Amino acid sequence: MIEIPKSSEPPIGAVATRPAALKILVTSRKGGVGKSTISANLAAFFKLQHGLTTTLLDLDLHGSSSEWLREARPIGVVVQHHPLPLDLGRKGAAMEARRHLRHASESSDVVIADLTWSDALDGNWLFDYDIVLTPVSMSGIEVAATIGFLSNLHWVFESTVRTAPQLVICPSRVDETDSISKIFTSQTFPISFVLSPPVYNYKEAKFLFKKDYLSELPDNQGATFKAFAQSIADVGFAHMRSKVRRNISIGNLSKVSGDSQVLNHFMQQRTQAQPTTPEPSTRTLVTSASAEKVTPTEPPKKSSLFKRLFG
Repeated sequence: MIEIPKSSEPPIGAVATRPAALKILVTSRKGGVGKSTISANLAAFFKLQHGLTTTLLDLDLHGSSSEWLREARPIGVVVQHHPLPLDLGRKGAAMEARRHLRHASESSDVVIADLTWSDALDGNWLFDYDIVLTPVSMSGIEVAATIGFLSNLHWVFESTVRTAPQLVICPSRVDETDSISKIFTSQTFPISFVLSPPVYNYKEAKFLFKKDYLSELPDNQGATFKAFAQSIADVGFAHMRSKVRRNISIGNLSKVSGDSQVLNHFMQQRTQAQPTTPEPSTRTLVTSASAEKVTPTEPPKKSSLFKRLFG
């Protein structure tokens, strides 16, 4: 039986409760950046590759990610579509969001929530998650807009009072000719984050909607999505361990998640690479991917990373 790390030790004599679920929020203020595609296929990855009980919590009105999983080849992911009632105001919407997340977490190892962010939402709700994953397309304008969006929430990711979620930025719908490092080194980021391997815009992927999953694409196409998804698993592992042991920082990610060749590869690149142009002025910018293109590796077996991830 897979055991997920508890966030804290229960008091002596307390009734044992189910271990905490890994909770990931995939969100962006703008549509069309691949948010629903990433949500649906990340949920499929945890279920298909590692056999974990996984729930997709679709909080968007249109329900694209839940539609994908409900119509595609059945794999056992629990799908819930609960559009947030924004007309109830910040507190009302946050209460509903927390209620759905709590119920999903009670029966799942992993919960992937899909949400288009609105200014009507309360940022305090983000503290309920382990990872906040924000996709961004390879456009200078879109990256700048994402910086503005995340800057408004800097108090969440830089909190020293509460356990902040780990922010991950994902280059999404990337063409193989796109220059990822150029986009990100030409911008000034006011908060620290982890930069995931990219999700590529393969033309074959367009035909998978409501049929199958990105991780099941043949050869390098499926491998690159697995590389991205495995890096998210590693970030989740490090964050959950840090909440329990309180002595692991995201900067030590490569040391903590030794089983992940993918993430180690990017962490090593980060520490070894010397940029040819001056680095932008940032606060503790942490990236897990600085390469132009992912070199995928085989994902670890169920008995390695995920045994430790939730054991």
